[in-house]
Amino acid sequence: MLFPLGATHQTRRLRLKSPRLDAGLLQQGVSVRASSASIKHMLQKNRRPESQVELGKMVLKNSTMPWELNRKPILSCAHMKEYEEHDLAKAMTIFCNADLGQMAEFYVDPKFAVNYKNWTGPDGWIPEAFVTYIGLKNAHKENLAGEMDLLVQSVHHFSKRPVIVANFGPFVPEGWTPERFPNMILMHGHPIMEGKSFNFNKLRAMMFTKVRTGIILDADQWVTNNVDYMFRRSAEEGLHYPYPIMPVHWMSRDPDSSDMKDYPEGYTWKFLAEDSPKRSMRWAHAHPTWTSESLPFLAKWTSYVLAPSATKPPSWLLDQGFLEDEDLLNVALWAENVTKQWCKFDIPGNGNFKMLLEHSDTPASKDSKWFPRGIPFVFLTSHDAKDPEDSVGWLRAVWPQDSNIVPIAYDGKWFSSAQNLQAYDPSLKCMA
Repeated sequence: MLFPLGATHQTRRLRLKSPRLDAGLLQQGVSVRASSASIKHMLQKNRRPESQVELGKMVLKNSTMPWELNRKPILSCAHMKEYEEHDLAKAMTIFCNADLGQMAEFYVDPKFAVNYKNWTGPDGWIPEAFVTYIGLKNAHKENLAGEMDLLVQSVHHFSKRPVIVANFGPFVPEGWTPERFPNMILMHGHPIMEGKSFNFNKLRAMMFTKVRTGIILDADQWVTNNVDYMFRRSAEEGLHYPYPIMPVHWMSRDPDSSDMKDYPEGYTWKFLAEDSPKRSMRWAHAHPTWTSESLPFLAKWTSYVLAPSATKPPSWLLDQGFLEDEDLLNVALWAENVTKQWCKFDIPGNGNFKMLLEHSDTPASKDSKWFPRGIPFVFLTSHDAKDPEDSVGWLRAVWPQDSNIVPIAYDGKWFSSAQNLQAYDPSLKCMA
């Protein structure tokens, strides 16, 4: 049974499980112990009242899609003349000219029409939002639905921004209602064409849900205290900047970097063509932030993969063969010689939050080429949260947090702000 978020009810209490560090991090070195009593005190002095995060049973229902009811999408090639927005018009033109118009169509679920109206500005755009995506093809995807449900719960608890759930499958949890989730907007999109990775739906949702400043979250993520800080930083760094910004990956995937020596060869990224672009920054994780100024870039490179015969991509890109969304974003940014990336705000594995709760250990994750002193961890979201029972235990542990600081772990030390981190290491190749 599911209850309105914040309602008082009895739920099964789960014991906080032992921390479970990402396997890749375990291979990359031992954490350094640091004293951080002052930051720990600041985190604990203002704590929210205890409240429940719930792990309810996911009941999936086969839903009628809006286009089957002749509903209108929020964007379509048939109404191109109505779009005066320069960057959106450019992105739509790229998709429409490549016969990808259906891939740009998103429909607001009728049940969430009031939520959509409440969060949409007079210009027809949602100023700031989290965007996530899912596709439940049958009624036996309760675990994936549970991951997403916890993500949406965490956004409602820790953020003042809406979350758009872009759905690409016929099944939707019965518990997803506007009464339970007043800050959620459910949208539906047509399934992606056969032979293309499902994860390119992520880029479709970024481009065509009309969000000015957005943060992508995967289903296996959840957010924590002060996550809205990233909207301010995303708007600052995205101003007059035509590219998305991704956080550094926990693995460099660089054959010239020391951190890959213990991994199988397939873990590194190698170009197949001699005229391929050079790496301009370390491999980044596909959890981008973006502003609407990046829409033409996203549309151009996504259309290269979805409609190569119509868009004529670079030969080196075709030579790589099958691509995932993360592959495309990295090589596309390298091709543009981009160097801007976030420090790791998508913490790899729930168990790493033991560092935040105890403020004891800090990560190493060093490599010889890009981050010789390690990767800074900015504790705003958790990734690889694929076990809902494990996630609910950790969420209950961080649920009471209420603080204005953004805790950052780097080089065996803790920092309470991005400014302090930058002052400590001005050569650092990522931003917080």
